[in-house]
Amino acid sequence: MKILLTNDDGYYAKGLWALARELAKSAEVKIVAPERQRSAISHAVTLHKPLRLRREKPLEEKNIEVYHSNGTPADCAMLGLLEVLPDADLLISGINSGPNLGEDILYSGTVAAAMEAALLGKPAAAVSIAEYDFDEFDLAAHFTAAIAPQIIEQNLPPKTILNINVPPVRKDECRGFRVTALGTRRYEDVLHKRTDPRGNAYFWITGTLIRESSPSDATDYSAIQNGFISITPITLDMTNSELLTKLAFHEVWGVDNSQ
Repeated sequence: MKILLTNDDGYYAKGLWALARELAKSAEVKIVAPERQRSAISHAVTLHKPLRLRREKPLEEKNIEVYHSNGTPADCAMLGLLEVLPDADLLISGINSGPNLGEDILYSGTVAAAMEAALLGKPAAAVSIAEYDFDEFDLAAHFTAAIAPQIIEQNLPPKTILNINVPPVRKDECRGFRVTALGTRRYEDVLHKRTDPRGNAYFWITGTLIRESSPSDATDYSAIQNGFISITPITLDMTNSELLTKLAFHEVWGVDNSQ
């Protein structure tokens, strides 16, 4: 089994290495990850400057090769699958330090790297610890390594990835796993406006999370709240199929699509 690892926290991140070492017990692992922190960069790709790819042999361990790039997580997935390990059986992005639940996946570099792999026709999963500043990665690493062969066997539909979130608990405290839908995560006070010492305005994008999913919901957020690992299948097809036959506009430039 050949597995490409990437993330958005950088090639030195503890979560990435915890997963790499666990996977390397039974697989060939190659890391292609950003040279620095690139969280919340979503699916950005680099078009207007050269991409560099550097191998870090001093960091390598048995069954683990290490590369880093000045590119984004999506760039790293592309570099990894087209240059470093084109015959990869699976791409895994993570383990991310922090949750990727609900609508937050739209901003996530972790999820975007997995999505890029899906666009290139490879099975892919994104893995996150659903809490910031939680440094125990054993549960997430063990679970991901155990499920990796099954992800390959699933034959996921085209342009589909698995988004895995792991509760911030020890292995003996985890209640199991659930296949879930995306929940709802909304924020208030997202944009903070301030004034610098010279009287010029500047802004911080931040905010307080409003938790709206109830514990009974079959969502990723609810699974995490109840101590379960969440596995959510995500598709890149954002078409609202229900509206395809309902959406009607009348007399736009003399054309009526309602008939």
